[in-house]
Amino acid sequence: MRPPSHPKRLLVIATIASLIPRGVAFTSCRHYNTASTDSSANKLPMFAIDTSLRSHRDHQRQFTSDLDTSLEWLAKERQDSDDNYPIDWMDTSHIIASSQSTPTTDNEEETLRVPLYPLTAVYTPHSGENHTLVNTEPRNVQMASDLVAGKWGDRSLFCVTLRARDTNRLASVGTLMRLIDTEDRSISGARTWPGDILPTLNRVVVTCQAVGIVDIVNVENGNNLAESEYRIANVKLRSFTNEATKGKTEEMDSITNQIVTDYQKVRSTYINSQSLASNELPKFARKAVHELPDLTTLNDELDYWKLVDTWQVLCNTIRQAKQTQLQGVINEISVQVAMEAKGPLELPVKRRNLPENVQKQLEEMEQSAAADYVELGMEPILDFQEILSMNESLDRVRKLAAMIKRERARLEAKESLIRAFLTELE
Repeated sequence: MRPPSHPKRLLVIATIASLIPRGVAFTSCRHYNTASTDSSANKLPMFAIDTSLRSHRDHQRQFTSDLDTSLEWLAKERQDSDDNYPIDWMDTSHIIASSQSTPTTDNEEETLRVPLYPLTAVYTPHSGENHTLVNTEPRNVQMASDLVAGKWGDRSLFCVTLRARDTNRLASVGTLMRLIDTEDRSISGARTWPGDILPTLNRVVVTCQAVGIVDIVNVENGNNLAESEYRIANVKLRSFTNEATKGKTEEMDSITNQIVTDYQKVRSTYINSQSLASNELPKFARKAVHELPDLTTLNDELDYWKLVDTWQVLCNTIRQAKQTQLQGVINEISVQVAMEAKGPLELPVKRRNLPENVQKQLEEMEQSAAADYVELGMEPILDFQEILSMNESLDRVRKLAAMIKRERARLEAKESLIRAFLTELE
């Protein structure tokens, strides 16, 4: 038989659990973007998340249930912080007369006319990494086909930019992408349970690489698009030179050295199997963070952008882990409540079929989890859109330094509390 748990140990476990955000815990997501697949009188059990502290939240400031932070209201609210940079948003409801110019990148001052791909994700350039976009919307499938067919020139360039889910407005600074490869993964011949043939699901997977930052001058076509019509934008490519950061200025050297020190500390904490940070993560996420690259110096702009990409991978990993765990809790509650209802159990359980008070409490749980996740400071969207929007390399370096320093401080504070509690047990 297992010995009874020591009361103090139970207290320690409960206290440590209280230090973890209520949104539940933490693959490596290098932008495998399914956002482009477009578009989504029973009591709750004892493990339901307490949301009473956030019941007053303004309904105009709602989080999404999937921990997506591509929200214009949140971006504007963050501007009150000294660490955050304003994001400019643009409305696409007005149609601008098009200029049928051929896309080129020979002169960074020249306006490029390229397909525009709004996403609830941010892509950072110059890391050399490939990104994957999964397309099922007819307009996105058509865009991929046109790029492959050479309609937009032999360079196959297009622009991705952040779309705010709450306002549908677009960030005025985007990322220029070069298409590398496409793969048709359409599904045909599928049948319903009675045997009826379903329509073909067009599905095109695009591999691309982020090659630069662009300012969006205007969008030619507005919001009233045909099903297979995609947006077209005129953009200006920002100049990029791989300047040395090391030795550039005394301040730059100080900041980059601190970035390396803080990053190494964060990395070692996450890959340490005995740390709370590591144990918060599900197994698939632990494996992902163990693959975080070592870092000894930041010598130039390319080193900087590679670290930005690495940090975004960590943020995406944490978000997906938290999404998975939150959804597991929601599913468990939904099934338990459905089983207590009269009549046969229908799977999957649809939330709209649950009692209204349960639906409301599940939504409050999601809102609370999302708020805690944002407070964590490891979201992979708005911070990186701010970095894209900045004009000066020193500002970008300062921003990344603040992001990494914040996570180091959070992890060290948590580990310090754990050590204090464990000392009490001895």
